[in-house]
Amino acid sequence: MLAHGGTAARRCAARALLGLGPGAPPSGDDFLCGLLLAAQVQRRPPDWLVALAHIAAEADRLTPPVSAALLRQAAEGLCIPQVAALLRAAATGGDPSGPVTALLAVGHSSGCDLLHGLCAGARLATRARDGVRPRSTPS
Repeated sequence: MLAHGGTAARRCAARALLGLGPGAPPSGDDFLCGLLLAAQVQRRPPDWLVALAHIAAEADRLTPPVSAALLRQAAEGLCIPQVAALLRAAATGGDPSGPVTALLAVGHSSGCDLLHGLCAGARLATRARDGVRPRSTPS
């Protein structure tokens, strides 16, 4: 939905993840932070970045305050050192194993959820860049 939906559908999809799941911050918020950060490092920002940034701006009333602050920071491209190290390794062709291990050690599930968001964001951006459209599901 984020990659090929309209603005309203993209916001709805992102809003559905706010506050979702276990943890403090909730898993859905960590995932959205990963998506936002993945979008920030693209040469050309993906179309869905605007919808996610809008959701981050209104997160104060939809998720715990700490999560809302993290989402706003991710929308500005700010991240924890473990994410920065992974993005640096990816950008330079370095070995990602150390940064991935460090990221996975963050919180109970936050590091894993951030990593999932980063990977999903990178996948969405790559598909958009390559012109890959989602396949329709059989009825």
